[in-house]
Amino acid sequence: MKVTETNLGYLIETPKITVLLGGVKAQLVNLQASFPDFQFLRVKQTHSDIVVHSKDMTLDYKVEADAHFTEIAKTAICISTADCIPVFIYDTKTEIIAGVHAGWRGVANQIVPKTFKRLQTMGCLPENMHVIVGPHIQMNSFEVDHNVRDEILSSIDFGAVHEDSIYHKNISAEKALVDLNQVMRTQLQNCGVAFDNLYNLHIDTFIDPRFHSYRRDKEKSGRQISFICKN
Repeated sequence: MKVTETNLGYLIETPKITVLLGGVKAQLVNLQASFPDFQFLRVKQTHSDIVVHSKDMTLDYKVEADAHFTEIAKTAICISTADCIPVFIYDTKTEIIAGVHAGWRGVANQIVPKTFKRLQTMGCLPENMHVIVGPHIQMNSFEVDHNVRDEILSSIDFGAVHEDSIYHKNISAEKALVDLNQVMRTQLQNCGVAFDNLYNLHIDTFIDPRFHSYRRDKEKSGRQISFICKN
């Protein structure tokens, strides 16, 4: 899958879909100017596990959810982030597209597996689903309390939290580094996603000034918009 860096972020274009993994300049007005044929549809993200079917353009930014999907061409399914994981799904058979906002709470609440289950009710099958994961905070930058570590790791039935693993590294009696990407990757594999159908940009938003980071900039942080759209 060819990825091109642009002034708005990282662009993926295929005959069927367009995906933008947005950077700091990926704001709605800029997206509308750069992609005039697309209608941009956003949801009010609340770190929930709510998945909705987006098909009414009049409801832009009016529905609370952290994952949404559509089968309508030229409808750009948007996800806003500033360290959280933007996840995009494309089913090659049904041609349904989906976007997921997965912060640590979303990962702990299995928002991505729940999105897969909802898509399966629409006729999608895991073996036909391709997943694109955008820039987000990486393990070395994501320091959390042990209670947060435990909540995240419980989403994959992980056992010995006192021992370091591919998912986490304990750095003190109170703190740990957690790899949200690896946890979510395991969730995806448990859903039946083929390794070859998973595409990941391993870019750390916390240390890369091309991206907004709430953990880095606190209240001064903006949000970047990423999207997937059927052509």
